[in-house]
Amino acid sequence: MRWTAGVLLGGLALAQSLTVAPEARVGVPLEIQGADFPPGRHTLTIESDTGRSQAVLEAPGGQFTFTWTPPRAGVFRISVELQGRRVEAQTRVTLQTPLPTPQLEADGLVVGGWKLPLSGPWIGPKVLGSRAFIAQGPLVLEIDLQTPRVVAEHFPPAEVRALETDPEPAVLLEDGRRLSLAALAGKPYEGRWESLSILQDYFKDHAPTSAQRPYWYYFTREASSLSPDDLEAVGRDLLQRGHRPELAWGTGALRWLEPWLMRVRAARQEGLEKSLVWSEFFLKYLPQLPGARAVLLEQADWLEAQGRPDLAERYRDALRAVAGWQPPLTSAHLAQLTGVLGGLYLLMVLYLSLLYLPAQLRGVRPSGGWLLGWLRHPLLRLRHSVLAYTTLGERALLLLLFGLTILAFLAWGFLGRAEALAAQEELNRGTLRSSAAQETLRNLANTGPARGLLAYALAQENPAEARRLYETAPAWTHVLLGRGTPAALAQAYRQAPHAPPVREALGLGGDFWTGVYHEAGVAREAVPTPRVIIAAIGLSHLHNFVANFLEVWHDLPLWPSPLWAWGAAGLAALLALYHLLCFFLPRPQNTQDGVVWRRTVQLLFPGSPTYSQGWGVLVLLVFGAGVWLWRFEPGPGLALALLALGAHLVLWLTLVYRRRS
Repeated sequence: MRWTAGVLLGGLALAQSLTVAPEARVGVPLEIQGADFPPGRHTLTIESDTGRSQAVLEAPGGQFTFTWTPPRAGVFRISVELQGRRVEAQTRVTLQTPLPTPQLEADGLVVGGWKLPLSGPWIGPKVLGSRAFIAQGPLVLEIDLQTPRVVAEHFPPAEVRALETDPEPAVLLEDGRRLSLAALAGKPYEGRWESLSILQDYFKDHAPTSAQRPYWYYFTREASSLSPDDLEAVGRDLLQRGHRPELAWGTGALRWLEPWLMRVRAARQEGLEKSLVWSEFFLKYLPQLPGARAVLLEQADWLEAQGRPDLAERYRDALRAVAGWQPPLTSAHLAQLTGVLGGLYLLMVLYLSLLYLPAQLRGVRPSGGWLLGWLRHPLLRLRHSVLAYTTLGERALLLLLFGLTILAFLAWGFLGRAEALAAQEELNRGTLRSSAAQETLRNLANTGPARGLLAYALAQENPAEARRLYETAPAWTHVLLGRGTPAALAQAYRQAPHAPPVREALGLGGDFWTGVYHEAGVAREAVPTPRVIIAAIGLSHLHNFVANFLEVWHDLPLWPSPLWAWGAAGLAALLALYHLLCFFLPRPQNTQDGVVWRRTVQLLFPGSPTYSQGWGVLVLLVFGAGVWLWRFEPGPGLALALLALGAHLVLWLTLVYRRRS
């Protein structure tokens, strides 16, 4: 409010003062304040041309406050007598003009004779003093009722469900939060991406009046209408609202940002500087937006073709850092690995079945044969199962392959669940500091890695809780930097000496994004990248698996139905029991006959001549690795598989030569 102070006439050095608003309304309470008076009682006089009134006030400590309601219009003089001197102030009281009542109609808001054209359903109006508020989606309009016009737009970080004006203008969001209009700064957008079309439709017909506008307002603008300064404002706002280039974005934002991304290519026709404006924006602030990395790699090649290899290498170096933020393995990789290990296990079973088939057929003949023996004499038939004829080394190798297959399968399931959770919209908006992301992280198992993620998410909103979580989290790099102690920083440097946040914290340099953070006025932190997030979530699932095996097994995202989960669990348990039981079965005699048969079978299976000696296992695993790698890198994968087959052929020929000699 505007205030004016009355001072002691002829005695300014004494500094006693009366403070009152220079203008007031009839019937509206007015506050009168006195300062620097001698402690005790004082008589306050209020007079005008038509009357006079007095009040006796206590001034403990020399200060007093008196509330007075003007009864009529006019100029009122307010004074206090003090030892023959007078401290005086005055205020002008005018009649209160009735404010027009705002009304929402089908085609807009009407205030007296003024109309604001609007479309769609709006919430409100809510009136507070001389201001009215209406809302639609993630937009609130503030209207001055004295001189009807839109005086401000407010941009809540989600869709508005209701407006409140007691005791202050506030919004109740669809996600349940209540936010004052004065507390919207610094909040990332958490609403539905399609709701931003409300902003787009409104600002097609109305010019914005608020100077400060959030990044999601600019998302709705045409790319051709944005200036370099607009893009820098968007980038700075992204960082200041908790978004980080180290964190991933989902496909939802592409509804608005895909035209911007395509602008990188289109602007090449307009020259180097125009194209760099757009590519620099994405490299600085949104390098993990879906499709951005491919476009930026294209930009690096284009820059080199334009005679700027220095800029091209700058882009490639930054994009190598972006690639380092991604997990080295995906669930698709582990699915292939599970298939390869399972194939090697079945290959080994087939090899042993063929190798010992003649001896096994002789052994099961008294019990009814290879198949009927299970019905006539099941225990005797089990005594002559294929593993009973194998050597101890072959039994151990088969158990090893079975165990590796089960471990790869579990890793596939855990990583698949971690990827599915990390791909949720709550964690896929370039920030972990939104309320939805924090709630998602709180719902994870209470494990050390998960506490490290939650500590980062709460670091700005609740520093005390974040410090407690950092202390109980494992000593990962982002956790050590979050602790911030000298010992933690030293340990972080020894653990990750080339990590840019670590080097920045120790004053040893940085990377491409060091200047980006500095220009935005945002402190650089050790951000948990997608690699760290997926690892933390996967380890949380592993912790749950140990604590509650059956529930986690049932919830793996690999089963078409629960029946498959329980069927697979039963089969795995039976196979594990069978493998362990076979270590106690005595090996029958005369299992080494049929040399030609054995050599023929061994020729067909990589590494088989020396499985029991260890070399064959290595050849088999190298062959499997080559087959797995061939799915992603055909050249190196085929070369590795052929190398294993060559080694197998050498081992086989060596075995045959030794037998003959």
